[in-house]
Amino acid sequence: MPITVAVDDREPAAVAEAVRAHPDVGAAEVSRLVAGDLVAGEVGVERKTLRDYASALVGRSGPDLYDQVRRLSEAYAHPYVLLEGELPADGDEGVPAAAVRGSAASITARLGVPVVPCSDLERLVDVAVRLARKHVEEPSTPAPPRGSVTALDAPTPKRMYGCIDGVGPDTADQLYEAYPAVADLLAASPEELMAVDGVGPKRADAIYSAFRGPG
Repeated sequence: MPITVAVDDREPAAVAEAVRAHPDVGAAEVSRLVAGDLVAGEVGVERKTLRDYASALVGRSGPDLYDQVRRLSEAYAHPYVLLEGELPADGDEGVPAAAVRGSAASITARLGVPVVPCSDLERLVDVAVRLARKHVEEPSTPAPPRGSVTALDAPTPKRMYGCIDGVGPDTADQLYEAYPAVADLLAASPEELMAVDGVGPKRADAIYSAFRGPG
């Protein structure tokens, strides 16, 4: 069933265009939102480019990142931060990569709001729509295809793992069993990730890149 997505009117026009182009979106409404950038039902999404995320993290301009996340979680039952890009390598955007990764782990673990890296705007919108659909589906709904998000009642780290490109519910389960804390997975090398059942070289590289960016 198509869903309706509200887009904040301060977002670039390309965001609303990408939402309208998604096959599972029946309508996209552009309006001023109380919090977040994309909203579908009780799912609120804060969209951040890497530059936006880094600037908000260090308070260069605009609202503080943690204040934004707190407002998001107060306004919506199911808040998410979706990063348009991958977590950076050292030196990207002038912020140490460890600081960005640490903030992502802190927001996810301490505030209960998953920070999910998405490679580009199209994938970010797709993840947002999948999350919205998952939160309104009845429990009897057949499981989504491999690579979709994990179950509604899954722990926050497991839901975060399930949003990584190429990681389905089964692999997310295995990753969560091996790395119940996001910080532990962030510290893992590709070789260590390959010790997880169902994670081969290509998938390990994909998981590693999703959390650290290229290089």
